[in-house]
Amino acid sequence: MQNAFAYRAIGADGTIGRGTLDVESALEARRVLIARGLLPIELTIAAARRERRDVLSAADLALGLRVLADLLDSGLSVGRALHAFEDLAPRAWYRALPHIRQSVREGKSLASALATAPIAIPALVIGIAKAGEAGQGIGPAIRRAAELSEASAETRAAVRSALAYPMVVAAAGVGAIILLITVVLPRFAAILADLGQTLPASTQLVLRASAVARVALLPATGMIALAFIIWRAWVNTEIGRTRWHNWLLQLPLIGNVRLGLGTARMAQSLAALLENGVPIANALLLSARATGDGELECRVLAARQRIGAGTTISRAIEEMRAATLTTVRLIRAGEESGRVPSMLAHAARIEQQRVDRIVRTAVRMLEPILLLTFASAVAFVAAALLQAIYSVRPSA
Repeated sequence: MQNAFAYRAIGADGTIGRGTLDVESALEARRVLIARGLLPIELTIAAARRERRDVLSAADLALGLRVLADLLDSGLSVGRALHAFEDLAPRAWYRALPHIRQSVREGKSLASALATAPIAIPALVIGIAKAGEAGQGIGPAIRRAAELSEASAETRAAVRSALAYPMVVAAAGVGAIILLITVVLPRFAAILADLGQTLPASTQLVLRASAVARVALLPATGMIALAFIIWRAWVNTEIGRTRWHNWLLQLPLIGNVRLGLGTARMAQSLAALLENGVPIANALLLSARATGDGELECRVLAARQRIGAGTTISRAIEEMRAATLTTVRLIRAGEESGRVPSMLAHAARIEQQRVDRIVRTAVRMLEPILLLTFASAVAFVAAALLQAIYSVRPSA
């Protein structure tokens, strides 16, 4: 995001000039003015300008970072690596490559170039890159960021793959029921009405339910669509997102999965940042965003404040309920042994494996439940119709 800064500055001839600059921060604005031979005496932010950024999928982000890390580790300079990257990068990166190369030519670091690129690079990746540039090197840092992105992409792919079959079953079941309500039952009702005979109670129930469903189908669809739009607008606000995620965390199964998944992301990112030499305050700030949960992000930030006041990491996280108890115990063990990053990485693996087991078990249970639900509904309708057919059959 770029900001418009209004400035007053003294020129070389002693005159005071005014103007605006479109830069990221006040520090960069001062650097630009000094480079122009101006001495800034007043600098205020005028407006924030949000640029539209393309959203990268987790797979495209991971692949691009992996290729870039391999190029940097091969001994190429950042400029030459970016030149080679243009031929190897995923298509989703194309829009950002000219900006990144131009920023590096102007003397900016790779982390700064990625931060201002017209694609949405996660703050965690930027933080690891900045830490690498200040410490062990940009190549290993980008490789670590690629590993984290690959883990996130694998998790999302696994969840989508597990939910694919239940979603197909649900779609087929809903489609079959809609076909019965809108096509089959109305025609069958017209045939039975022409016979003028009394229908069985089950058949009358099905036909009445079908009539009500046909009348309510369009209004109900419109209300659901409207409710979804309102919900999306509310969730896109900071307060709405936090409250919605807080409610989800309180649900029996979903809350357990979200807490475990958010804990795994936080622990994994925090371990990577600490290994790259990022101070604990900045590392917790980036790790809070990596949770992907508004409520957990608030809890981690609250724990960060307690840590800044002198509380240990494990105690602050436990008091704010920002992670699972298993992760808290492992962090405490890491504090006692001086191996907090490695224990955080171990906690991330444990929580990720636990979440994977829960999701796989839930999906296995969901499949037969969906099959039984839709099969029972169709079977009940079919039985009611067959009963009506037998009831109007002429007697011998």
